[in-house]
Amino acid sequence: MQTTPPDRVSSQVRSARINRRPPGFAAVLIALAIIFALAWMFFVRSGSSVPTPETNGIKGTYSWQAAGAVGQKGDFSAVSAGNASGSTRTQAVTSPGAVAPASAYEAATRTETTYTGKGIGRLERVVGAWPPVWLVATRSPLDYQGLSAIVRAAVEDGDHSVGIKPLKQGDRTVWRAAMRMDGKVIDVVVDQQAGIVSWYSDGEQTFSASVDWASPPPAGTTYSVDAPAGTPVKTATSDGYTYAASPGAAGRTAGYEPLVSDLAPDGYGLKAVATITDGYRPLDWLHVGPSAPPTMTPLPVVLQLYTRGLSWFTAEQVKSEAMKTLAPGLDELLANVKDTQLSYQETTLQYGAFKGRTASTWYQDSGPSLYVAGARRAVFVTGALTRQELIAYAEGLKPAPAEL
Repeated sequence: MQTTPPDRVSSQVRSARINRRPPGFAAVLIALAIIFALAWMFFVRSGSSVPTPETNGIKGTYSWQAAGAVGQKGDFSAVSAGNASGSTRTQAVTSPGAVAPASAYEAATRTETTYTGKGIGRLERVVGAWPPVWLVATRSPLDYQGLSAIVRAAVEDGDHSVGIKPLKQGDRTVWRAAMRMDGKVIDVVVDQQAGIVSWYSDGEQTFSASVDWASPPPAGTTYSVDAPAGTPVKTATSDGYTYAASPGAAGRTAGYEPLVSDLAPDGYGLKAVATITDGYRPLDWLHVGPSAPPTMTPLPVVLQLYTRGLSWFTAEQVKSEAMKTLAPGLDELLANVKDTQLSYQETTLQYGAFKGRTASTWYQDSGPSLYVAGARRAVFVTGALTRQELIAYAEGLKPAPAEL
């Protein structure tokens, strides 16, 4: 009886096992290798992720000083519903009977109330200003939200146009950042988790905030201003803004079908919609400033406000058909933005109403900003979004449903 040596048996078994592998096994291995390579490039080689601000209420004290001006100190408080309050006093000795100016905002009625003066003083109310959140006449860290968003975007993208260094401030982790905008070098300190600016300086003025992180105000907090009985009251309605219940309703007022996005970042909700007829848009979108002459024909603008906690951004749009006579001038202005604004970039959008169009993004004091124009609409978005969130929002733009 003939026997097979053990080593030949082992070799034959291994060969049989190899031959029993499915025909596509090698292809699967190659596909997995490609997936792992792409994952490495995307997650390891891409910019660092940044924490999502999770701040629904904030309070504390601040100080402010500008060259040649009397310094100020005061307090601030704000909650995610849009309500806020603040007070301010000069650092100099105040005269007898003087009252520290106090201001409060009520989001439900879109009313800002400020008491100033000595003795009886005066009470002023402004109703209907835009955007309808955290509008007080005193200072707070929320005044610098746009700069906080720039720092977050630069960290996420690895953008070296903004110098950033992570530091510890007490038991908080912060970013210390420096950037040049509009001819000034701006330095800020941003809390990494909350996205709140606790220090700002531009060589002309300095703001510093001491935040009470341990006991934020409750979410439902409302604020009011106390004034002596008999105080004269002056009420003014903010000119031009007409609030609407929905984008569709705003479009009916403006006379065209507006665009809405279904790709706003997680947690952001549409807080308010309004229209205004304005002769400066889209010129002021492109960083021309209020000194620019208005267009010959004021355009109906649809404005949308989105909020998440204490963060916010706005989207504005006009009909492109009404801008045709401005096209050469707009191209020139956009070229100026490209040459002068911090971290200008262009991106071809892949989806939505602007598919195939070039979106321009850059940094300005209101935050990372995006401009894109198509055959029917021109849109400008600015505020607390990072650059990648701006692009995603723009790629989600589509006509508002008729019932909205």
